[in-house]
Amino acid sequence: ARARRRRAGAALGGLLTLLAGCGGGDGGGAPGPAPAPPVVERSFDFAQGNGGWLSGYADYSPQTAPGDVVADIRTLPAGFAGAGYYLAGTNRSDDLFIYVKTRVGGLAGGRSYRVSAQVQFLSDVPTGCIGVGGSPGESVWVILAASTAEPLTVFNGSDYRVNLQRGNQGQGGSQGIVLGTIANDVPNCGARQWRTKQLASAEPAALGVVADERGDAWVLLGIDSGFEAFSRIYFQRLSLRFTPTQGGT
Repeated sequence: ARARRRRAGAALGGLLTLLAGCGGGDGGGAPGPAPAPPVVERSFDFAQGNGGWLSGYADYSPQTAPGDVVADIRTLPAGFAGAGYYLAGTNRSDDLFIYVKTRVGGLAGGRSYRVSAQVQFLSDVPTGCIGVGGSPGESVWVILAASTAEPLTVFNGSDYRVNLQRGNQGQGGSQGIVLGTIANDVPNCGARQWRTKQLASAEPAALGVVADERGDAWVLLGIDSGFEAFSRIYFQRLSLRFTPTQGGT
């Protein structure tokens, strides 16, 4: 009987050794998938200043360069309190893009995100107006773009363009989307008056970006004009939401 117990004990010991060698019972198996990084939200209130945002303009030739582009923080017009990021300029080339940009941190390095946005601004352009080359309201588009590298205005041999595939005017691109136009809610080309307008990206967000190795990405906000005259706008607030894509790296 003792011999049988010794043989049974030896067999059980051998089985436990085999299970340990296969990783059984000690939780040492292959690790599961890494948890997804969190959604990142950022809000900007231009009544508090430019917050480090930088400005630029593009979509013109040396012969049609605008001489009156403005992009700075200014007091809002009468009837509104506070300040906003005032963008203005004259389109002399059938195309003028005025923009502001900032770098957003706190993302997961190398991760792909979808970017959604909501922007509030003041516009004094009513709907339904006819203008040179296009409407002063419906032919001036609000653009949101995002990129890993800093957006810059570069000379391509004939024109000055932004180094992004953001699309142009009312057409989006792989790095930019059209949020809407600056036409406000005053109908039938009525009297000009400053009105608040809000625009938001469609859901699910169509704009994608990959954070760099530091967890940063660049965001650009601007107006793209097909109206061949003077345009102006006050950006007041911008909210951004970076949602990591499933399985993105």
